[in-house]
Amino acid sequence: MWFKNKYILRSTWKIGRPPLSGTKNKNPNAKNGGTWGLNVSYQFHIPNVITSVRFLAAPIFIYVFLNDLFLISASILVLTLITDVLDGHIARKLDATTDFGAYLDVTADFILIVACFVAYVIHGWYNPLILLPIVGMFLLFVATSGLAKPIYDPIGKHIGTYLMLMVFISLLFPLPFLREALLVLLVVICLASMAARFSVYVNKRENA
Repeated sequence: MWFKNKYILRSTWKIGRPPLSGTKNKNPNAKNGGTWGLNVSYQFHIPNVITSVRFLAAPIFIYVFLNDLFLISASILVLTLITDVLDGHIARKLDATTDFGAYLDVTADFILIVACFVAYVIHGWYNPLILLPIVGMFLLFVATSGLAKPIYDPIGKHIGTYLMLMVFISLLFPLPFLREALLVLLVVICLASMAARFSVYVNKRENA
């Protein structure tokens, strides 16, 4: 999810001059002469293509969920979880971690999570106001990170994980009291994350 530790690992190297056609990866950070022997242009596209699956899954989830196809909805969530694990793993395996890949991953998670909660709101499971902290935390993440390199706070990096947990629990156990408890915990986590994030941001500015 967008505040998880793995994104720190995906933002360590920027692409330089592209290699000649047919050459292998010349990434200076590559170990043992590169990985998998793939052309660098392909290496950097593979994890991003996997990440992009979540963009496609978002509208599909809304459609199948609102048509009461709950088993298919759960299957889509499992598929997106697999892509969320694979993209970071493959990026590290190929030594293809970039800031662009990190932001793409964050954005894909955000779009998917918003789509899930939009479906839940339409279905009557949640109040539309639940979208405010979700969108607000993403905008705060972008505003304090800038577009150069993502910044993660100790609490906020787990918000994406918690939101996906909310999505899964809400779907598997559609109980009103459980949704209310999850919502209260979300508000507490968001408030704590805001305080931690501003602290990290201020410290970064002072040390710049």
